[in-house]
Amino acid sequence: MTRNRVSLLAEQLRAKDVMTSELVTCFPDESVVDAARKMSEYKVGSVLVVDRANPSRLVGILTEGDIVHRVVAKGLHPAEVKVEEIMTKDPIVVDENTPLHLVADLMREKNIGHIPVVDASGKLKGIIAKSDIVRIAPSLIERLYIIGERETE
Repeated sequence: MTRNRVSLLAEQLRAKDVMTSELVTCFPDESVVDAARKMSEYKVGSVLVVDRANPSRLVGILTEGDIVHRVVAKGLHPAEVKVEEIMTKDPIVVDENTPLHLVADLMREKNIGHIPVVDASGKLKGIIAKSDIVRIAPSLIERLYIIGERETE
């Protein structure tokens, strides 16, 4: 199979094809302990921080790493720290039609594990974690194998 065929197949997958659309969110004025409980309950590595007045408007992201490095490692008490104090404000986002290979490149270049997905109007639609890309990899490899088999017949 030619490299161009592989590239073409990879470019067909979009952010919306692999994003998680069931979002775990919190508000900026919530405590870090409340946000951490949501992460634990829903088994996710981040929560999307949304505007209380407009919950479809993303204002930040809070990750497990943020909690470890900005709260626990500094000896702060998670119940006394507000999400807005440690969240990443205005996080990098991608449009839902962004090719998946560009999302993966961006995650690698910026060393980030989670990227919120928005629509053309900027409305929050989903999130992509590194694990989402890893999850899709076996089916992508299978599709590449099938295409390769067809080309050799």
